[in-house]
Amino acid sequence: MGSLKHFKPSRKPELAGDATNCLSCPAEKKCIYSAKKVYEEKFLASGNTGWPVHIIDPEIEDLIETKGMAWATGRLRERLAENYSGSTPKEEVERRPWFGRCVYESDNDVCDDQVVTMTWDDDPLPSDQYRPMKDRLRGRGAKTAILHMIAQTEKQCERRGRVYGTKGEIEYDSKMVRVFDFATSRAEEHHPHQPGGGHGGGDDGLTRHFVNAMAAVKEGMSIEDAQAIHIGCTLDDVIRSHAMVFAAEEARRRMTIIDWEGWWQENVESTK
Repeated sequence: MGSLKHFKPSRKPELAGDATNCLSCPAEKKCIYSAKKVYEEKFLASGNTGWPVHIIDPEIEDLIETKGMAWATGRLRERLAENYSGSTPKEEVERRPWFGRCVYESDNDVCDDQVVTMTWDDDPLPSDQYRPMKDRLRGRGAKTAILHMIAQTEKQCERRGRVYGTKGEIEYDSKMVRVFDFATSRAEEHHPHQPGGGHGGGDDGLTRHFVNAMAAVKEGMSIEDAQAIHIGCTLDDVIRSHAMVFAAEEARRRMTIIDWEGWWQENVESTK
């Protein structure tokens, strides 16, 4: 379930009036979503010419080196001031992003608050029926997972969560993993290496592991083993995880509960 609750015209600050672009908006100085505040004051003014500034203009970094900060700031403001109106062709509006557009007046229809609940029944391994159930259920017992995605949060572009087990619980964010043991009532904190970069280092990490997997296959390792060892998932896992996103969106739009096996059979298996 979820919807676009805040970033829509009905929630637009009254002071903004008819303005549709941050640089010409009378509410800009008081608006926490001002594009000028985000791109110029938060990032460019502090010397950050990487993401997200370079997405607006890839030449910003070179402009600072060759012509100075004032010139680069002017170029950034020019880009942010770009806008469209009701007479702008739909193809032109959809062709490119408009970074200075008022967040309350954009054509965005993406949820700013969404909750997805997923449940699994016991799923024992089918092989070796004579093995004890606890062995066949290793990691495959009944469980429930809840994903909450929201725009308004301190942890912008970060993941945090908590996993409740039968013997303890795990709490994590983008910097720390905390493990609590029910038996001892003790907690341990782990602080993994922070490589930096996109998605907390995830972009470079995925690329590195993919290259390692490719190299392993060239050296004779099977594709299945390379995926499991170097990437941590198979192509089937990737397809199923993406398919689950489409199933969740269908459940949200139809306001209903989706049975995964039936949905998979109808939308994936039947299309092969």
